[in-house]
Amino acid sequence: MRRMPFVMSAVVLGSALSIATAFATPPTGDLKFEDYTRAQLVESASVPIVGGLTLVRGSYSVAPGAVTGWRKLPGTTVLAVNKGKLMLHGGEGCPAKDYAAGQAAVIPAGVYEVHNAGSEPLEFFGAFFGQPKGTTKPLVEGPTEAAPAGCPEVKAAGVPPDGVAVATSAAGLFVPNYYNQGSTLEIKAGGDIFASRYDAAPGWSSGWFAHYPAVNVMEAGELTYVEAKNGKCDESEVYRAGDSFYHPRHRHIAANYGKDHMVITTIYFGLPHGESLPGPGNHLVAADFTQAPPADCVRYR
Repeated sequence: MRRMPFVMSAVVLGSALSIATAFATPPTGDLKFEDYTRAQLVESASVPIVGGLTLVRGSYSVAPGAVTGWRKLPGTTVLAVNKGKLMLHGGEGCPAKDYAAGQAAVIPAGVYEVHNAGSEPLEFFGAFFGQPKGTTKPLVEGPTEAAPAGCPEVKAAGVPPDGVAVATSAAGLFVPNYYNQGSTLEIKAGGDIFASRYDAAPGWSSGWFAHYPAVNVMEAGELTYVEAKNGKCDESEVYRAGDSFYHPRHRHIAANYGKDHMVITTIYFGLPHGESLPGPGNHLVAADFTQAPPADCVRYR
């Protein structure tokens, strides 16, 4: 699925989604969103969430015949193919593995090369865990590596990528609190990854909802979560531009209490495999908006 921009108020969004679900607490305020990908995960992985490590997301294009050169990926990487065919070199035995549009490669840490061996442009969305601080464009920036032992020399080490471009990217450090210490993101083969970028105006609120496990990159503004915790209604979980964070599936409100627009990329994992729907269809699968306020938070509706 190609990137699709959608602009509507949360009230209109609620009306669009209510065809398929009932809102216990409808969203309020203005929200824009742009879908980056939905694809089926081919492999599985357990990704530890560690505060202080960087999560990077990006949308890539690779011209026919172009390669990235050998690149070191220090953490798990997910590459979701939107268009064309992605050929990946590296890993144990250094096989050349193909991923078609609608598939997502789940890659353990190591040295790899991405190659577009097809005749049409390759477009994919990447989620890169464990990147060094300051990295914004993995597979493109920085020096290339020597080919691992036993790997074919598709492109010589030290040659910068030619025909590889990053249309948009963002990065954030996992903050060392809330759900970002001691948690593990379980990526399961067969489920879907879905990524979207949200732009919420000041005063926006999601209403109560629960969602599939997700990692997030804050790009602008401030985001506050409200949830019932230890018998109280807690709103201490706040993220700002430059932060990344993990959320397990749980019930809460997301709100922009600040004076500026809040922009965030959310990457959901484990959605039931299905068609790559435009706009609201994907969000309905990723989130359950039928959640009522918990007893400890009745004032938040």
